[in-house]
Amino acid sequence: MKQAIFIFSLLLGMTGSLFAQKPTDNFAGTYKTDDEGVLIIVSKISNGFVGIDPAKRIVLKDVKFVDGLWKGTVYNPKKDITADCELYLVGNKLKIVAHKGFLSKTIYWEKQ
Repeated sequence: MKQAIFIFSLLLGMTGSLFAQKPTDNFAGTYKTDDEGVLIIVSKISNGFVGIDPAKRIVLKDVKFVDGLWKGTVYNPKKDITADCELYLVGNKLKIVAHKGFLSKTIYWEKQ
């Protein structure tokens, strides 16, 4: 019984570390959005990141590592909506959880 509890605890701890964010995470690269396949170029700037679309609009800004999370602002030019967000690296995708008021939406951009 003790061995089963140990193995379960070990697996649970390993699973949590898979999704942990680190200040060394690197979001830089070219990503294709999940809705219309627009290419976004995410670049490293000083201590954070910024994302620019083909029309040279900033669609991801002020991305910084704060309180153990990558936080910033995401902009949807099609709907003219700006929202606070958290960013996560999930394999070759950038997971963006946007928050506007009490609503939230998760979008994925695939690295090219």
